[in-house]
Amino acid sequence: MRSGRVAARGRDEQPPLRLTRRGRRVVAGLSIAFGLSVAAATIAVEVGGAGGGLELAGSTTIVVQDGDTLWSIAGEIAPEEDRRAVVDALLDVNDLPGVDLVPGQVLELP
Repeated sequence: MRSGRVAARGRDEQPPLRLTRRGRRVVAGLSIAFGLSVAAATIAVEVGGAGGGLELAGSTTIVVQDGDTLWSIAGEIAPEEDRRAVVDALLDVNDLPGVDLVPGQVLELP
């Protein structure tokens, strides 16, 4: 009979898993590579993501270009809606005193 330790272990029982020095290095390297890929993906989303950042659902903005009017913006953002209603909604949402717009002005869309 072999040692009592081997005899106590059943035939179906597997020996404990042991990592060699090379195995530990591989596991450490994979962990580092995974961490770096997560960091790179996070940076890519922050720097080059669509829209340049996170936005809440339903809070979209538009930047006024030279020659834009509330009427033309209303036609672009809601072509199937009555433009008068969309212009009124733009005025209300942005607390605009009138219909005059300045290029570069940021408007929230209703």
